[in-house]
Amino acid sequence: MDYGYEILKIPFNHLSMVNIIYILLIIIGGVIIFRIGDKILSKMEHEFDLNLTAHYLFKDILKYTIIIIGFAWILHILGINLESIVISLGVVGIVIGLASQDIVSNFISGIFIISDNKIQVGRVIEINGFKGTIRKVGFRNTHMINQDNYEITLPNSVLSKNIYKLYKETEDYRLRINAVLPHGIDIYQFKEELDKIMYSYDWVVNDKTSLFSKDYTEWGPKVEVSYWIKEYKYIDCGKVRILENINRLSDEYRKNN
Repeated sequence: MDYGYEILKIPFNHLSMVNIIYILLIIIGGVIIFRIGDKILSKMEHEFDLNLTAHYLFKDILKYTIIIIGFAWILHILGINLESIVISLGVVGIVIGLASQDIVSNFISGIFIISDNKIQVGRVIEINGFKGTIRKVGFRNTHMINQDNYEITLPNSVLSKNIYKLYKETEDYRLRINAVLPHGIDIYQFKEELDKIMYSYDWVVNDKTSLFSKDYTEWGPKVEVSYWIKEYKYIDCGKVRILENINRLSDEYRKNN
């Protein structure tokens, strides 16, 4: 029997308007359940003081569970027998299995990394010459941001097979912003005014700051501004605050000159 031909015939035989509606409801319901689950996880994170690593772990579990159940349900509606698929695609399954060894390896490594509880969101690590702050730990990949604000994606198998340096939790997090200032502005005076504003935030380390002149453009001097913050959760809003204050000081200079 040609299982492949039979499998292709089944979906069209069961593809009625009612079944299409059922499939759409399954997809929409899956999205809604995922969003509700994510909100519940966020509330649990604040209530039980869960770290972001655990949040991402449970979020991935919820996502993959919904996808698997939803996919199986859709196949059932279309009248597709999973056993027939396995028989028909046996050889292809072997090929796919061999090709997906890295995915499985990263998946298993991710479980061990998360359960080890050392690689956590907000921690600073250095591996293979890359140093950065962990932004997300998933089942397959770990994402970190380096000091140049570039995102680095590391397969979890790399973390499990290589030696990495884990910095102490008190390691400060650096915010680095490039900006173009108005023509004629006193860069040192600008730095003093910006420092005064930024140091008013209690999450900014008030003994670490830097401002480097990098280039001169047709719009004005290009500088790099760096501040260090005490907690990782301020890393996004911190960049926004720096940009807002730079723009405000630049606008004040243009109005007065």
